[in-house]
Amino acid sequence: MIKIAGFLFLINLLLLETHPLLAQGGNQAVDPDSPVISFGSTPREALLVGEKDAGRLVIIDPETLEIVARIPTGGNLHELATDGRYVYIGSNLPGVTVVDVMAQKRVEPIDLSAFGDRHAITFAGSHLYIGHETQRLISRYDPATKQFDEVIGLPGGSHLLLITPDEQRIFTASSNGQVITIIDRVSNDRGQKNLVFTTFPGDTRMEGMALSPDETEFWALHMNQKKISVINVPEKKLVSTISFEGGLNNRIKFTKDGKYVLMNELQGNELRVWDVATRKEVKRIDVGAGGEGIFIDPIRPRAYYTVSRGNKLVVIDTDTMTVIKEIPDLLNPDGMDWFSAK
Repeated sequence: MIKIAGFLFLINLLLLETHPLLAQGGNQAVDPDSPVISFGSTPREALLVGEKDAGRLVIIDPETLEIVARIPTGGNLHELATDGRYVYIGSNLPGVTVVDVMAQKRVEPIDLSAFGDRHAITFAGSHLYIGHETQRLISRYDPATKQFDEVIGLPGGSHLLLITPDEQRIFTASSNGQVITIIDRVSNDRGQKNLVFTTFPGDTRMEGMALSPDETEFWALHMNQKKISVINVPEKKLVSTISFEGGLNNRIKFTKDGKYVLMNELQGNELRVWDVATRKEVKRIDVGAGGEGIFIDPIRPRAYYTVSRGNKLVVIDTDTMTVIKEIPDLLNPDGMDWFSAK
């Protein structure tokens, strides 16, 4: 009997180690000070996924599509961004949580007390950009100096941010200010940079945004009005409005080849596919539950979809628009980013 009991204890221990969700009591949030669960070193290229309900960063190897590590961070994770060394995480905790991706550990957070709450967070060029929705501000943080070096006032809030790699153009849509804003950095006669704002009418709930790979088209999603504004970026002109039927849709993303736009369904079971040239919906991919985050693999013809209501990540082949793998046991996953070690 003693040998059997010892054997069962060992089996249970192994289950807890290999299936962290069992160890943490199902849907219960993880203590941010609990140990990191690591199955190996972080690869040089990795997909980063935030689990809202667990308050945890998940590192996934895109070659094997296996989880490499689960790092407790605390808070209700939303958006995240990386600079090739650190990942910066926006949650309902004060400031910005910072994780050293290769070392798989949290480091000193960024204090945001001067700017207030935030949702949008993205990295471009050499700076971290943070959208402060209630205060209608964008702050810019320089990791090299650990200082904020720019604050931009907005006509509306900033729920999400898109910024070109050269940092010369900023796109933001407001969920509280009924406006889409494009901000350009323009040099004057003396070589000084000025900010030029171009605005477009929005809806009281603007969230999803997508910029085409050639940076010529910007698509902005109106949640309440069930439509998509298509803006010609070089001309700063609204060129098309796409109406659709559906429940709640708040994320869109261009595929790497620019031929399609993917749109989520928070309350449905499908990922919707739009043909960019015709502005028509051409396919729906059944993923079994409502989802939110969409991320495009920068190397492979692949999209990642966080099926938040199904507690899983779905991997989609964007050549065939079919599901190639599901990664289960993620507690309400949402925001994603791509880590490429520097």
